Amino acid sequence: MRSGFAAILMGIGGILMSFGTVIVVLALLARRGDPHTQSPAMMTVATGSLVVGAVLFGAGYLLGRVGRNSDQSARSERGTA
Repeated sequence: MRSGFAAILMGIGGILMSFGTVIVVLALLARRGDPHTQSPAMMTVATGSLVVGAVLFGAGYLLGRVGRNSDQSARSERGTA
């Protein structure tokens, strides 16, 4: 169960980070046309998406590490490999 939850967190975090990266690229390309009409809003959404995605990805990674270590220690206590 824990590894599935970690994978879900990492997947959602990766999607949000990718979404934030796409918004950053679009904001940079939009600067060429109109003089900063949507740029502050787009950069705010991009920053929020990148930060939340990185936090979710990091939480999933750490949860996966904790789950792996506890599974290994439980197996070693029982004497199975």
